Amino acid sequence: MLFTGTLAILSVKASSLLSASEGETITICPLCKTKVANMCYHMGLHILRALNNVPEDINMKQSVGDVSPCGFCGQSGHLDCVITITIKNTATSNAPMQWNTKCVYQHGFRYSFAEQGSKHKPMRNVPLKCELRHPVLPPEPGKSSRRVLTVAINAIWRYNMVEHVLNDHEEYCVPGHRAGGVPMPLGVLKTMQLTELEQASANIPQEKWQLFSIPGDGHDKENVVPSTSCASKRSVPSITAPWASKKTRTNLTNAHSAVSLCA
Repeated sequence: MLFTGTLAILSVKASSLLSASEGETITICPLCKTKVANMCYHMGLHILRALNNVPEDINMKQSVGDVSPCGFCGQSGHLDCVITITIKNTATSNAPMQWNTKCVYQHGFRYSFAEQGSKHKPMRNVPLKCELRHPVLPPEPGKSSRRVLTVAINAIWRYNMVEHVLNDHEEYCVPGHRAGGVPMPLGVLKTMQLTELEQASANIPQEKWQLFSIPGDGHDKENVVPSTSCASKRSVPSITAPWASKKTRTNLTNAHSAVSLCA
């Protein structure tokens, strides 16, 4: 109550921002206003459903952003939502992947666990390095590995990777979206791949599942829906969000192995 005796009305958003400014973790989803324990996992469900035009089973107060939504708040275009990851020198360090963002809705999570997914938490929307923009260079002549500097780079959320490649790397084919172009490097293709359980948890109809085959791929068995027989080739669900503007493309060396699934 204000000193004048009138009641002060504080919106949920304003209350959340106030909590964040005081160092508290926001537990109310900005899109559906539900209290959640893991914002990254919860928002992953909203984003995956939006990409596939799957209706929510609750009343949404705000829709998922149209272009490359943030994995924490689900919104687009906010500078505070830019997320970076720190690439370690893998030859000398076993330290876990570190990420950083100023999004006020961020929740801490174990990167390695979230990247793999599990039976109970299959959503794997984590920030990733785009190997087309930051290719892994082959070892120097006479050496078995190449020293990599520890550096923070802008990351792409997994569920935004298809959109990113379509807009920023137009020379590559994208299964189910763009047939012509250079075959996709295997490492990049794997970052786009979704598990069966991941898609089932988001209530995506099975006929719209993204199930392209990657040679030699071995997904965790926990991420496969039990007792489900699926065709090996299905079209990848189209992204309905408007595509970002054209940007400078980065050429990739022939160091990557590539597979062609765009025939």
